[in-house]
Amino acid sequence: MRLIKQNDDDLAAGEAMRGGFIGAVKYSTVALFIGGVLQASSPRFRAIKTPQKGWLMVAAALGGFGNGSDTAFTNFERRDREMQIRIANQKRHDILYGNPNTEQKQTAAASLSTPENSAPSA
Repeated sequence: MRLIKQNDDDLAAGEAMRGGFIGAVKYSTVALFIGGVLQASSPRFRAIKTPQKGWLMVAAALGGFGNGSDTAFTNFERRDREMQIRIANQKRHDILYGNPNTEQKQTAAASLSTPENSAPSA
């Protein structure tokens, strides 16, 4: 049980990290574009020193990382929960109505195990 849980945790963490990096890139791109527009058009923004502008970009990247990782993790949990519900519904349906695939497999296995189909022993 521990291995399955650890594997699920690793998958969820990997998905959250991937979403976080994508979100950071998106937010940084927008922040750089807006910073370029403000640099060209606003004298008040031009008066801000370069290190402070860099910290504004870092803040945008961190905000994007947090937003992207949370969104990716929520979507991962939602997909996992939908799959669990789908499997539970399928099991309930198979119990109530039977599964035609398993019935076909059982009849095929039964026909293969009959003595008339087995190889004759000499």
